[in-house]
Amino acid sequence: MDFLEALLLGVVQGLTEWLPVSSSGHLVIAQELLGMDAGEHLLFDLMVHLGTVLAVCVYFRKELFSILLAALTKRDCGPRRDELRRLGLMILIGTIPIAVVGLILTQEVERVFTVRMVGAALIVNAFVLVVAERRASNARSNAGLVDAIVIGVLQAVAIIPGISRSGLTISGGLLRGIEREAAATFAFLLSVPALLGAFALGVVSLDSHDTEVAMMIVGLASAFVVGVVAIEFLLKAVKAGKLWIFGAYCLILGVIALSL
Repeated sequence: MDFLEALLLGVVQGLTEWLPVSSSGHLVIAQELLGMDAGEHLLFDLMVHLGTVLAVCVYFRKELFSILLAALTKRDCGPRRDELRRLGLMILIGTIPIAVVGLILTQEVERVFTVRMVGAALIVNAFVLVVAERRASNARSNAGLVDAIVIGVLQAVAIIPGISRSGLTISGGLLRGIEREAAATFAFLLSVPALLGAFALGVVSLDSHDTEVAMMIVGLASAFVVGVVAIEFLLKAVKAGKLWIFGAYCLILGVIALSL
């Protein structure tokens, strides 16, 4: 792997982890186009994923700190203390499906998926985004127990390459009648424990690596910077009712991938 490949893969990860177009699907396609073995640079893959985790943690640092403060201490967090504790509980409940499914199926699913299978999944992803956009009702501002379970199950489904984690979880919130910004924020917060768990599991299961430290730094840094920008862009797109644009992109890319 050279500098340009590390930079490109970091940018792809940073963009597609948060834009609702599937990071795993894009990485499969990018590695195919670059002639790289999907299992060749496992430590590098972990580092670019860490970059995107850091991006969401930094972007939502105030919300995450407030939730942890309300949940773990008796310190007065103001009138929102109960609301923050409830939000933290909903995030934990929503994380259970991906914790179970991820431990059992993640490596097996990614191992068997081909570029054409990713293309088919991207088309499904496009359909979900368009339907969610059309049916969004903005009825409620907070996620309840049923919402957390439904969105958590959708996050677990998104282990399939070509299905976007952010796209499916935001769509789930919109279809459940949650207000646009609240649905997107809950989806981002829900991703934090899942991504941290996936990173930890990847580190523990890593046998060896052959990626240079400099390339890992380039990939991590580019994924982090681009990830922050992508989060901001997606939040604006969700609030403006523009999810259909990503759906159109996924449809086009899916058709192209099926033809490869």
